[in-house]
Amino acid sequence: MSDQSLDSTSQPPIIDKPVAPVKKKIVLKRAAGTANANHVLRIKVDKIENESIKNVVSLATDQHATIECAKYLTLFKKDTAESSPTTTDIDIKRVIEITLDTNSSTISYQPGDYIQIFAPNPHNLVLKVLNRLGLDKNQFISIESLDLLKYELPNNLKRSNNQKLYYIFRDMLDITGIPSKKLLKLLSEYSSDQNEKNELLKLSSVEGKEEYSKLISTRSNLISLLDKYKSSQPPLDYLLDILPPLSPRDYSISSSPLVIENGKLNFVFSVVDMIIGNERIRGHCTSWLESICLNTNKIKRQDNNSDDDFLLEIGLDSLCLDNNEKPVIPIMFKSSPHFHLPEDLDKPIIMIGPGTGVAPFIGFLQHISKQLKFNPYTWLFFGCRSEKRDFLYKDTILDMVESKTLKKLTTAFSREINTTSTIDLSLDITCGYVQEKMKNHSKEIFDLVYNQNALIYICGDAKGMAIGVRNSFIDIFQNELSISEKDATDIFTQLIKDKRYLLDVWS
Repeated sequence: MSDQSLDSTSQPPIIDKPVAPVKKKIVLKRAAGTANANHVLRIKVDKIENESIKNVVSLATDQHATIECAKYLTLFKKDTAESSPTTTDIDIKRVIEITLDTNSSTISYQPGDYIQIFAPNPHNLVLKVLNRLGLDKNQFISIESLDLLKYELPNNLKRSNNQKLYYIFRDMLDITGIPSKKLLKLLSEYSSDQNEKNELLKLSSVEGKEEYSKLISTRSNLISLLDKYKSSQPPLDYLLDILPPLSPRDYSISSSPLVIENGKLNFVFSVVDMIIGNERIRGHCTSWLESICLNTNKIKRQDNNSDDDFLLEIGLDSLCLDNNEKPVIPIMFKSSPHFHLPEDLDKPIIMIGPGTGVAPFIGFLQHISKQLKFNPYTWLFFGCRSEKRDFLYKDTILDMVESKTLKKLTTAFSREINTTSTIDLSLDITCGYVQEKMKNHSKEIFDLVYNQNALIYICGDAKGMAIGVRNSFIDIFQNELSISEKDATDIFTQLIKDKRYLLDVWS
């Protein structure tokens, strides 16, 4: 071991807390406290000699799975052959279902649990940061706490110890997230240009609140800041101490272990791909997963076009992985004890899951189909934009209706309904949103919930849908019982306390 240290000069002290990992599956913002004083260094970093040339799948987890197969569940490409204002002008997201093989017969999960995906930072961005900081991507380092009694290394730094800088920045550090004010203060402290120093200092202060909000709105990150403030040269030890860990993304498992082959599972996700201002924003994990599935060395496509933009526009069922070379991705299982089916399926079950929120309910229904001694009343509310183009798991759901596993299906298509639909018109299929459709069934929902002690599961968007569903339940109680809004809200609150109103939502 070399004694050549990468430590920097100690700064005036401040009591600080380690950065906690972000728990949500999608991270839009990170809390930013005010950085009023210099950060006190808590770790010691040294260069070490290591001749290892081992290719590391991921430092973040020891569990891995192969992508067995993948397919698009939506018709997102506008079909000019069927040009119609009701079908082609609707913006449809790319939704992909992936089947993973964990290569293990001992895995254990229940419908409602999550699969965590540890997506790495993009290779080119990792190299860009390391080059900008003047760091050798092949350098191995050791990391230790300067005071074990006061500070224990967080898990991401423990796993980074004795590892190569390239893998640390690829797998363990969030270099693309919104910068904290601590990071801005650090960049200010180590800027040699006075104007840049002052600008960064203001961004980290209370007085720079408006400027910081603008920084967030433009989705600036460590890379863009280092590009803009060229005189800033933060030391490695401080960066490792301040940068948050790269968090995994959680996806609801959309299969039941009672149905799918042992060791395998399905999950589904919507690809984040949007334009903000003049910049194209891609989801960290969803775009990475899609890029793996679209890699020309692993995908059998219907043509030989290799253009990247074309690959992002190919349609339904065009993903088919080459069995000779299946990609390996880092994973971990995460239990969700609050969002499981009850052991005794003797109560009605209401499931509300528009879009990809339907994922856990596919697993629920598969599980119920194998519980022969139970025959619960099940009701699914599903919503999407277009009945023709993004009705996720359409065939599976209709098969569940046919087999009576799913007793009632209510769908809501917010933009259009296919006038040539082959779905049985006796089913409850209408335009609108699921929270609106609930009110059309006020008496039946009230009876199931109030008189038959139904369990209610909601999965999906926390801001719009979940709030709308909550308000619909309160309206139903208020109207059916002719009571005040406050009393109706009290009934709703009691459902939550009784663990009969269960949420799996994200923002």
